[in-house]
Amino acid sequence: MRYQPIEFSEAQILQFRQQGFLILDRFLPLEVVKHIDDRLDPLFATRLETGIYPDEWHGRPGLSRPHATRQMVGLWRCDRTVASLSLSAEVARLNATLAGWSGARLAMDSCWLKPPNAPEVAFHRNSTYVSCIDPAAIVTCWIALNSITAQMGTLEVVPGSHHWPGSDQFRFVHAPEGDYRQPLWQAARDAKIDRSTIVPIELPAGGCVFLHGDLWHGSGCNTTNQWRRSFAISTLPVNACFQPPGTGVGYIFSRYRCANSSTLDDSFFPVLWTNTGARSPMVKEYCSDILAIC
Repeated sequence: MRYQPIEFSEAQILQFRQQGFLILDRFLPLEVVKHIDDRLDPLFATRLETGIYPDEWHGRPGLSRPHATRQMVGLWRCDRTVASLSLSAEVARLNATLAGWSGARLAMDSCWLKPPNAPEVAFHRNSTYVSCIDPAAIVTCWIALNSITAQMGTLEVVPGSHHWPGSDQFRFVHAPEGDYRQPLWQAARDAKIDRSTIVPIELPAGGCVFLHGDLWHGSGCNTTNQWRRSFAISTLPVNACFQPPGTGVGYIFSRYRCANSSTLDDSFFPVLWTNTGARSPMVKEYCSDILAIC
């Protein structure tokens, strides 16, 4: 099955901007899903094709609790097959189109593998984790690698919460000790929101949901005997740069700041798509674009 490029309708773009998310039940061909999913378990077994370690790594087999959620960030540096999706011009184009950007550069890719009994992930906003970037704007394409139900601890979103005033605080989101929705309740109180609706995102394999960076989201416990497997690609506006040193949070991003420069280096934050067709040269040199060749 070949990938068919997607053109959003005006209604879909409006929905994203009003609600803060947009669901596509059909996005990636299943052959592409399997191609990417087959690379993840070897990566967690420290079989890194490039020899480069990821930016973040939780739930290591043999080191973490068996039911711990496995998360890896920066997989594109570890494996060129994964990079062929993470650096795809098409995903960046879709993210940028929804956000109204003239182009997009990679922020990060990540995978979330939740085994049976995996605990909750605390509610948070993705923009909090890029507050060292100006503008602190980010859009995420979250892709289901298997069929995902609410009982599997799927992503939960709060429609319209990206419009709420106030800001989130940096937090460790894995396995919170208290109510994983507590940050959401506090944010609603701060915004003087009397009632908020939580929507579980259920998707077939290959489906996806696009998330606004200011949208409140989290996930519950996986109460089934199946794994919940997902992959996410997040992008920044093409014109993004670093805030002055010491401004904002960016424990992953700030490590790639060049001394005395606010520029985002294309080696670490490559330009993936622009409305003029420009892309960072290193992208083409590093890997193929799986959605352009499948």
